[in-house]
Amino acid sequence: MKVKNSFLLVPLLLVNLFAQETSINDTIFVTASRIEMKMKSLPLSTQLITKNDIALKSIGDVASVLSGEAGIDVRNYSLVNGASTINLLGSTSQQVLVLLDGLPINSPSIGTPDLGLIPLNTLDRIEVVKGPTSSLYGANALGGVVNFITDNPFNLKKNPEYDVGMRYGSYHTNGLNFNLKSAINNNSLVFDGHRIKTNGLRTNDDALAQGLSLVSGYNLSSNSKVRVDLRYENKALGLPGPQPDTSQHPFYGDATSFTRYDRQFDTLYIIKASSETKLYDNWDFEFKSQYGLNQSRFLWVDQYSLDTAMYQDHYNTKALVGNLISRYHFTQEQSIALGIDYEYDNFLAYSQYPQDTSWNPILSKIGLFTEGSLVLRKIFRAFGSLRFDRNSGFGTFISPGIGITGTLTPLLKIRLYAGRAFHSPTLNDLYWPSSGNKNLKPEIGNAYQMGFDYVPYYNLFISTTAFMRKTKQMINWTPDTSGIWRPENIDASSINGLEWLTKYQIIRSLSIQCAGTIQNANQIRKEMVYYDWTSNTTEFANVKRQQAYTPILTLSSDIAYKSDWGSIINLNCKYTSSRTNYYLSYDSLPNVIMQTKILPQHVIFSLSLNQKLVNIVNIILKIDNIFNVQYSEQFGNSIIDKDYPRPGRTIFVGINIKN
Repeated sequence: MKVKNSFLLVPLLLVNLFAQETSINDTIFVTASRIEMKMKSLPLSTQLITKNDIALKSIGDVASVLSGEAGIDVRNYSLVNGASTINLLGSTSQQVLVLLDGLPINSPSIGTPDLGLIPLNTLDRIEVVKGPTSSLYGANALGGVVNFITDNPFNLKKNPEYDVGMRYGSYHTNGLNFNLKSAINNNSLVFDGHRIKTNGLRTNDDALAQGLSLVSGYNLSSNSKVRVDLRYENKALGLPGPQPDTSQHPFYGDATSFTRYDRQFDTLYIIKASSETKLYDNWDFEFKSQYGLNQSRFLWVDQYSLDTAMYQDHYNTKALVGNLISRYHFTQEQSIALGIDYEYDNFLAYSQYPQDTSWNPILSKIGLFTEGSLVLRKIFRAFGSLRFDRNSGFGTFISPGIGITGTLTPLLKIRLYAGRAFHSPTLNDLYWPSSGNKNLKPEIGNAYQMGFDYVPYYNLFISTTAFMRKTKQMINWTPDTSGIWRPENIDASSINGLEWLTKYQIIRSLSIQCAGTIQNANQIRKEMVYYDWTSNTTEFANVKRQQAYTPILTLSSDIAYKSDWGSIINLNCKYTSSRTNYYLSYDSLPNVIMQTKILPQHVIFSLSLNQKLVNIVNIILKIDNIFNVQYSEQFGNSIIDKDYPRPGRTIFVGINIKN
């Protein structure tokens, strides 16, 4: 998008300057603390995305729900259920811990989760913690935590409850979902099925995702209950690569795709058992365990060879995780928790290229943590947490965290937090055949936050959070003296910034919400600057640059209208400043230079409508990218390709029947 079109920013900037939130949400939040607390009591920046928000924003996957939220940067490769990454306050995607009902689902092999395998239609809410939380959750929570929380079988409002939905839209995107909840005596059941399919934007850009789940909850007594989850998710999609430039002529692609044949297939099985027991009114235990099997298969053709053979890669990940937590409440505001987490990962991989290769690394992790809160002088609340982790891949790590919340005036609250967090090396980093590095150490980050929440009127809420994080020992793959690319702890990064959120309930039926993040992020990377192939001489230098992929400024505004006749209308405007990436160039050998590529800034308007026709029937209309802006969120593989294009104007309509 050209700067000359930046006049579209005017309404967005005006709203950010003059609009301001409804009263602070007293919703119980379970992710920023292993002790359930109200959101207004938490020292870290947090965000709650409700079931209504999910229904209004989604086009069929969780990436569309999270996109545009304050401090959350979601980058997509394709339309629906394709590969996507999530970053919090300038972190990398591997530094964000993703949970499903409180248990981790990050891939131990690559460090990131597959958001396309998260069951959207059974989600009750999404809780986001933007800040270091390794003192509670251990590895990979350096940037924060996103917890996808599914429907609770114990929270039936009617018996039975049913929810059936159908959706159709651009690029022949169609979806079907059904959900049934019922209780018989002390037993509650939730059954869900879903399917979504799209032809995608380009050649070989189609995707199909489907799944089933059965959740059972049983009340053993008034103080004890047990829950069992069975989940199956399946996904198949094309891998077209970035869009080629007109000067590129891929052997097996066309003008829109580098390849017409590369495919990915994923299957996920989850079995989960959990229980909650209250010994006394102020003392309870919680146990959770989960076994997951993730099977991934890739079919691909070598783009740089005339050999038309199809190669196959297989990756099977078995993960057993569990935790046990005991909580004791001295008073409503003063509590202590003790817990233990365990994880066992078994990764079996097979690759056909360049020769048949298989490897089977195994990793185990155990973490012990404690957390407590204390009231000081009746106006301040102090939080402290400490965790010890033992990882068979790299050894031990200790993560402390401390926070304070307090009421400066009846209308103004302050939040302070400081923490030390880490991201552990992945199985690929440690054990990739011939080039893994078993001597890797974890990435270490120290982070600080200071925030203010201001409620001058009952219908107005203003929140700001200043943040700073410095990370060292960052892992980067770089060629060694023999020319083999290996991961090393050689990089560093620093980031500081400000995020804000304002909400203003203008009248009972009309509200405005505005959010923004501004961040100054820098990376210090070990880069190749000289390579003489005749003498096999290589030189490197530490270079400081603007952090790749990270936009300096993001803004979003939502205007929501709810009528007395069952209409919900939401107009969203999202601005993202330019992104930068860097590519090695050998055109000037023996000097090696770094070329810079920029994805331009863009402004995207979207409209959502939910209209209740009768008591149980709703129709849904969603129009994304109203002004048909051409833009990308993900960089391609080279300085000249056209990256991964996002869709232009898309329209989705649907019907939902729910009692």
